[in-house]
Amino acid sequence: MTILKGKKISLFLFLIGFFTLSYFLLQWWAKNYVEDFLSQKLPSELELKHADLNINILFGNVTLHDAIIKIKSTDSLKHHTFLELKSLDLRSLKYSDLLFNETLSLSKIVLKEPKIRFYPDRKSKPNKQKAKPKKKGIKDIEFNELNIVNGGITIFDAKTDRIKSSAESLNLKVSEIKIDLKPNVNKPFSFKAYDLKARNVILGNSNYETFKISQLNLNKDTWKLENLQIVPKYSKTALSQHLKKERDHIILNIPKVFLNNVDFNFFENRFGIVITSAEIINPKLKVYRDKLLPDDLTVKPLYSKSLRNLDINLAIKKTEIKNGYISYAELVEKDKNAGELFFNQVDATINQISNHKNADTTEINIHSKLMGTAPLELQWRFDVNNTTDAFEVSGSINNLQANLLNPFFKPNLNALAEGTLQQMFFTFYGNTLEAKGEMKMKYEDFEFKILRQNSFKINKVLTTIGNLFISDGSKTDPEGFRHGAIEAERDATKSFFNYLWINIKNGVISTLTGNGNQKK
Repeated sequence: MTILKGKKISLFLFLIGFFTLSYFLLQWWAKNYVEDFLSQKLPSELELKHADLNINILFGNVTLHDAIIKIKSTDSLKHHTFLELKSLDLRSLKYSDLLFNETLSLSKIVLKEPKIRFYPDRKSKPNKQKAKPKKKGIKDIEFNELNIVNGGITIFDAKTDRIKSSAESLNLKVSEIKIDLKPNVNKPFSFKAYDLKARNVILGNSNYETFKISQLNLNKDTWKLENLQIVPKYSKTALSQHLKKERDHIILNIPKVFLNNVDFNFFENRFGIVITSAEIINPKLKVYRDKLLPDDLTVKPLYSKSLRNLDINLAIKKTEIKNGYISYAELVEKDKNAGELFFNQVDATINQISNHKNADTTEINIHSKLMGTAPLELQWRFDVNNTTDAFEVSGSINNLQANLLNPFFKPNLNALAEGTLQQMFFTFYGNTLEAKGEMKMKYEDFEFKILRQNSFKINKVLTTIGNLFISDGSKTDPEGFRHGAIEAERDATKSFFNYLWINIKNGVISTLTGNGNQKK
């Protein structure tokens, strides 16, 4: 019995030793196999260097330390993508799926501190030849979770070496990812959920301004953007020295933006995005234009056409703007201050921003205060699929003291206004060529005082002549309104808001100087 028991113990110890030795031999073989593969058998377009490699064949884990990866196009000597990372962890490889199902299946992929530099101008367009079906090899990749920890990405303009886009402190989790490597698959990539956080995000970087976001927090339910900004690179005066034709100097700051239920479609003929609702909180926009520069004579499409001609499919069902501020200033005469109009307490609701073929009518409703005191309302409707770009605009202004507009009238019209605009209502219909409509106004003691050239003194002769043509507010309807007509032709080299302005301006002139009767 003692001899038999001793034999069993010896056999047990032998088996332990055998399997232990086999394990370490397999570990050694697997590490050398992967090292050989990474150094000898990667595609020529991909270059990899790393400090160390750890493999645990028992648990199916692979870790690559301090790796540097460079990628180039097949027909180029320059690399377009550079990736440096502290470690790459592949966890819980399922051998059965790899051996019998041609599937690379993992529980998790973790990239620690990946830093990506990308030069899109160096990347060649892919060859559009039909992909041949693979007889052998991995056909599917599946992993439960992708985790990027403290990453960063920078996209460069290869010609100027200037940053076009970038993000810091990037942390990403994506769950239940499936990649289908078989040819001619309609939907090669899918996932269940994602959570992305990043700081100091630059989304665009032109010659004149930078478009950036302080912090991003994105998941499938809600996108939260903090401190979305357009930051000019030059002051107003310096910008004019860099321009050959007029261009807006823009400052934009939006403390918070919320996008709810964001859904993508990557795999149709065109990329698509659908957003259930959007909230824009406390936006502040300042626009300045130096009118002393030559005009920009390029054709400006109306918003319906711009939306229709987007390169992507877009649908935002409802957008709300809360407590906004907008100012617009024009410099029309050298060595003088620019005339400025501003709107505060801007609240707006926009329904159906969409370029889908079956899109509903886009409706925009705006409530604000002109120059901080006069309530202003504006309604605007258009059908994105109407190729004449027809639209309808209506609105009203109440209790406007005319002298509040003098900071804008004086530099732009060389005139001052007095009196009170008690109420004004307007409606007009237009397209890309012309617009027509009607206006009615109720006012008291409304008059213009025309100034002498380069002076604050009133030109009494021109003022007297001008006010002869302005009605004192008599000849009104029973409710006290004078009526006028709106007729305007569009200058296609100007923006929609210029079009809106000349319609209202022509309506005001018609109401003040006409017979005051309503058209029948």
